[in-house]
Amino acid sequence: MGSIRDGKGHRAYRRQQAALKRRTARDNLPCGHGSPHGWGCGQPIDTTLPTGHRMSFTADHPDAINNGGKLVGQDLVPMHLACNSRKSDHAPVEIWEAS
Repeated sequence: MGSIRDGKGHRAYRRQQAALKRRTARDNLPCGHGSPHGWGCGQPIDTTLPTGHRMSFTADHPDAINNGGKLVGQDLVPMHLACNSRKSDHAPVEIWEAS
């Protein structure tokens, strides 16, 4: 089985990622803007930093691909590379009350 990044939907994901980067630059969206799980530091993202810089733009999948999330079809969240790395593939925690 090949990498998910080489499979179906990769080009659609790249288009969605590029559109989010343009919107982040235009609207000065902060890290984690729109995150349903509250990840991100809330600081501005410099979209001109080179890829790989710890404070550069990256598009986060709220539901990590490793946890069953889809490559496309999710609302991507703008994040710093460092914040996205810290989030990793953590799933939202569900707390069940013991009865």
